[in-house]
Amino acid sequence: MEAAGALSDPPATFKNLRDEFDPIHPNSRSGWHRRSLRQSRQRVLDELKDVTDDALMELIDRILKREEEVVAEAIDSLAVVTKVAHNVAERLLTGRRAEQYFLQECLPLVQVPLQNILDCRQLACGFDFGVQGKPEWALEVKGMKQTKGDILFTDREWLEAKLRQDNYWVVVVGNLIAEPTARIIKNPHSQLNVRSTYRQSITVEWHSTVAV
Repeated sequence: MEAAGALSDPPATFKNLRDEFDPIHPNSRSGWHRRSLRQSRQRVLDELKDVTDDALMELIDRILKREEEVVAEAIDSLAVVTKVAHNVAERLLTGRRAEQYFLQECLPLVQVPLQNILDCRQLACGFDFGVQGKPEWALEVKGMKQTKGDILFTDREWLEAKLRQDNYWVVVVGNLIAEPTARIIKNPHSQLNVRSTYRQSITVEWHSTVAV
């Protein structure tokens, strides 16, 4: 294993780390799904959840190459705990279950058959699903374990809600720990009372030296 050789740790160390993160990712491995993530792992998820795959792979590559000066700032940010890490793993699991419920029930919920639902979750476009033939329509799915609780919008999602107005629908799936039920909120930018929060996290910049 490349990581084991580069960092001089046993391969089993990295296999165990992989198994810890398996339950929160959509893959065929179940990993350690019966054990809660450690706080340090949850912090890594919290700090890196908005970093693109390309940027994350670049960071990993530099860590494996032991470019200590290059990665010092990122590593320090992850290593020094300045606040209680949010339970990102639980939020990801809840969101995944809500999305699965929506895909199973999209016809009765939004009157759109599954074959017409467009999966936009990997596009970072401010909503989870679109509708074939209706480019103006955006569907965002939020999940809650209970029947009442907070839902979170990213800044991009909230901007899309503002721009699309009645064409932006939020599907809130609640009571996921028992029998799920859903509520549709059209034009959430106008319908919901919200509060903003700010936090410091890792951001990635790509630099290049050019001449003209």
